[in-house]
Amino acid sequence: MSDEQHKLFLFSAKLREQSANQFFRMRMYKELFILSITLTVISSLSAYSNTEPEKLRVGVVYSPPYLINDDGNLSGVCIDLWRIVSDTMNIRYDVIFYPNHDSLLHALRNGNIDLSICPNTATTERLRDFRLSIPFYISNMGIVSRLEGHRPLLQVVKHLFSWTVIRWLMSVLIIVSVFASFLWLAERRGNSGQFHPGLKGVLDGVWWAFVTMTTVGYGDKIPKTNIGKILAITWMFFAISLFFVASGVISSELTLNKLEARIHSSNDLTHCRVGAVENSGYAETLNRQQINFKSYKTTEDGFAAIKSDSIDAFVFDMALLNYVVDRYDKQKELVVIPSGLNLQYFSFMASKENLALIDRINPALLSIIDGDAWEEILSHYGLNK
Repeated sequence: MSDEQHKLFLFSAKLREQSANQFFRMRMYKELFILSITLTVISSLSAYSNTEPEKLRVGVVYSPPYLINDDGNLSGVCIDLWRIVSDTMNIRYDVIFYPNHDSLLHALRNGNIDLSICPNTATTERLRDFRLSIPFYISNMGIVSRLEGHRPLLQVVKHLFSWTVIRWLMSVLIIVSVFASFLWLAERRGNSGQFHPGLKGVLDGVWWAFVTMTTVGYGDKIPKTNIGKILAITWMFFAISLFFVASGVISSELTLNKLEARIHSSNDLTHCRVGAVENSGYAETLNRQQINFKSYKTTEDGFAAIKSDSIDAFVFDMALLNYVVDRYDKQKELVVIPSGLNLQYFSFMASKENLALIDRINPALLSIIDGDAWEEILSHYGLNK
């Protein structure tokens, strides 16, 4: 073998050795890369499996029987239902109390809480500003009022001289005076002995009109002219109606207990001093019906107004009114009147950006309220009647 051939052989052997080393290095790098990827995935899965789900911040307002706070022990329709939902979905949560619904809604808008569970009425405004779950309970509007039999004498006197009574008495006096003047004009010449000339004769006509209207019938003054007799017949029919209308107005002022018998629609509330919780579904109903009312921050404020006789009727959820009256009205001064005027749909509520949470809750909520557990909750709190 020549020198050139020997050099070529050595060069070829070196190339083969380098190629083999490069092949083994690439194979080693590939195996190391796959191993590192595998370790990374295993580490991520292990970290994910060991991470506890984030706690939900659940806002509530004291609102029996939907939420009852008995020295820190929570119970009530909404909290019992939410416990079943959270257990079903394995949701961890912290409960945050708020003094009223306004502060709770403010916290929900600002992202300070994730969910409100008790009880949220579906209104036009809330449907626009928040995300609501499917309704879990349908309630209706009740009316609480003070029983007249418990009203002291001073309050009766105050109502006897109320503006409503005074306005009606003035109206009756004006009508009687006008009619008495016409009768005096008809009788002043042909019957001047009973209907004297001048102002005294007009007063004679007023006396006769009141005696006739009240059906006393003394008979001391009798129209004798034909026109006077026609006016007298007309007044007799008109006076009976006027007397009963005026008596009804005065009676309704003195006997507030008639409120229970005469309220059958929202139109009846126009004759009363009405109170409602501001921004509630019931306040929205009163506004829609153009019924004037006084707004209160909480139901406690509304009950205080009823107790102090600042208002005649306070409207709110029927179940809540019954609960409060049954437990705290020891002297039986209040009565709850079923109205059937308004249906309220209660839902859980999340912020507008938290649609995913409501979408997760709805299937579990629907399954629960369609089962026996929900019926047991309603029965326990007396809401399945």
